[in-house]
Amino acid sequence: MSEHGAKPRRPLEGVRILDLTWLQVGPQATRLLATFGAQVIRIEWREHKAIDFIRYVPPFAPDHATAEGGRSQGVTRGRGIRGNYNRSAYFNNTNPGKYGITLNLNHPKGRDLLRRMVRDANAICENFSPGQMDKWGLGYEDLRKTNPRIIYMQTTGLGKAGVYRDYVSYGPTAQALSGLTFLSGLPEPRPPAGWGYSYLDHSPGYFGAIMLMAAIRRQRLEGSGCYIDMSQSETGLMLSGTSTLEHQLTGKPTARCGNRMPYRDWSPHGAYRCSGEDHWIAISIQSDDQWRALVEEMDKPAWALDARFATAASREQHEDDLDAKLTAYTIGCDRYQLMNRLQARGIPAGVVQKAPDRFDRDPQLKARGYFVDLPQSDIGTWPVEGFPAKLSRSPADVGGLTHRAAPKLGEDNELVFGELVGLSMAEIATLREEGVI
Repeated sequence: MSEHGAKPRRPLEGVRILDLTWLQVGPQATRLLATFGAQVIRIEWREHKAIDFIRYVPPFAPDHATAEGGRSQGVTRGRGIRGNYNRSAYFNNTNPGKYGITLNLNHPKGRDLLRRMVRDANAICENFSPGQMDKWGLGYEDLRKTNPRIIYMQTTGLGKAGVYRDYVSYGPTAQALSGLTFLSGLPEPRPPAGWGYSYLDHSPGYFGAIMLMAAIRRQRLEGSGCYIDMSQSETGLMLSGTSTLEHQLTGKPTARCGNRMPYRDWSPHGAYRCSGEDHWIAISIQSDDQWRALVEEMDKPAWALDARFATAASREQHEDDLDAKLTAYTIGCDRYQLMNRLQARGIPAGVVQKAPDRFDRDPQLKARGYFVDLPQSDIGTWPVEGFPAKLSRSPADVGGLTHRAAPKLGEDNELVFGELVGLSMAEIATLREEGVI
């Protein structure tokens, strides 16, 4: 609150974004802009094959969820069906704070209506297959004739320029092409493990939001628009650590190292099984003093006093045997109790948390209010992920201007087409009958 009691102005208030994105990589960028006060208008179509695929991705909120009841006892994990497209927790978490409309871009009147909306927009974002918007006559070169100030961000797997410009890709294939899939996993001869979650459908959204905000700032200063060609796979290269640099300098291929430290004599260094089903703790010994403290905590077992484990270099040399013996100790320990005891001795250690740990019992996330309860018109009030930083002056509110989670399909048609675009109720009704909206 300001000193006069009024809410502080959000940094992107007055900015209008036309959001034609789908899945995760595009909506993640516009989600962040909505968090900072932009008016994000999410545009979909109501035919089954044209609805955003993640509306059909489980888990789904059960039918008994209510606004008064808050978080329910569980969620449905069955296959997506048409009746569930407003109940996906994944979609709800990806698109809070946005307005939602339906618009048929395969219809000439639908394309004309989008051009009309572009006149008053600051930016338009899409991640269709390369060339789709150009086929509709809605690419950057076409839309800049309607609005020379428009910012157009196009996100594709491999970028719109270059020899792969027409390739169609999803996050997992972009991860493979970027090298991330190879880097993840235990050392050879085991195969690459890949990334369990589609990180290149997620991480590029942050880069996209940065570029959009930079473009919006220039638009405010100079009144000019631009075209942003966003590549998922090149974002992956930026997440690949030192692997490319290593090859540039030495000419050698990168080797997977799993949880171990390949460049320093830090050992033991990894994840170790604890008591309970699939419970683990990460331990990172970085000095001989920390090793001696760990030996003290284990009550000085005879194996830990072996000369092979006396120095960091020797422990690194005998790491397989060391990890096996340490696991024999940790497997009898409660993971949280062991973490607290090790941290009290100055040893870097942390529980390998799973989803229930993060949501139900992580005191740090609770203290920071990371999960935010937001209403959704079909499933009631449910928690969504918040914003990972706290700002002293510019509020970050994942509920955005709508003060809610993701929109139902076409939920804001009358508001957007009526109040913002200026259509009469009769015009809206006619366009609805014609299959335009």
